Amino acid sequence: MDIAEQGGKKLPTPWPVVVIWALTLVAVALALGAQFVAGAGTGMALPLILAFPLALLHGARRYGMRANLVFFAVAWIFSNFFENLSILTGFPFGNYHYTGSPRIFYVPVTIGLIYYGLGYVCWMVANVLLDQADANLDWRKGWQNRLNMFALPIIAGAVMTMWDVSTDHWASTVSHNWIWENGGGLFGVPFSNYLGWWFVTWSFFQAFSLYLAYKQSTVSEPQSVVRRGLELPNVLIYGSLGLQFALFQILGPHVSGTVVDATGQVWNKADMFESVAIIASFTMVPIALLALFKMGRGDLNDD
Repeated sequence: MDIAEQGGKKLPTPWPVVVIWALTLVAVALALGAQFVAGAGTGMALPLILAFPLALLHGARRYGMRANLVFFAVAWIFSNFFENLSILTGFPFGNYHYTGSPRIFYVPVTIGLIYYGLGYVCWMVANVLLDQADANLDWRKGWQNRLNMFALPIIAGAVMTMWDVSTDHWASTVSHNWIWENGGGLFGVPFSNYLGWWFVTWSFFQAFSLYLAYKQSTVSEPQSVVRRGLELPNVLIYGSLGLQFALFQILGPHVSGTVVDATGQVWNKADMFESVAIIASFTMVPIALLALFKMGRGDLNDD
């Protein structure tokens, strides 16, 4: 059924799709090329900035403006709550503090925006991996849909945590965007950080999944809640966020020097960047490839 016939909703004008693709191409180009111009690690932030407007447009197209605002709200509230809580208590990430400003209490404003933008990209990648699970959450239709309600947030959280495992030690220990006060085994970052990331991202993905499930389970036409299609931009952005480090490791100039973390531990920057490339190449890149293969095989069955 065409979405224009579902609940009387009108198809959006073509311009959002054009803008989504434009943002995607620029984000991919920046991810793959920025480091060769400005140096190792600089390609991390620029695509994340573009992920925010892409999530606004893509989310409104897929779920409608109200549901997309719910996604933004849960990502913003959960991330800021747990980040501030961890800075005060050490739970769930560990003991750290931010160096940037302006802030909401102890957390820079940009952090919530990254959780939303990157979170949406990772949510959509997980949707591809799980064959459009977000469109099949109506709990009235059997155990598969009820399983989707929990599988999708868990996998989306893991997909997002893979990015943090790849990049956190460079962004903190080298770039000093935040400081791990007690250090940690992965170049100054503790294991608790990654457990915390999976927990926090799962929590707001789970909240949104339950919201979508409620909507689909309380309307006569559940398929009207989600507009399928246009999954590729998110997969390309996620893949480029992982591939960028391998490209620079292979083709870019040698990274040199050392850096000292908050505990006085000295780390070799070349080793650190190589670890970024290794981790991303064997976590994020295969996930993006799997998503592309599933789309190519027609597993998503877009209407």
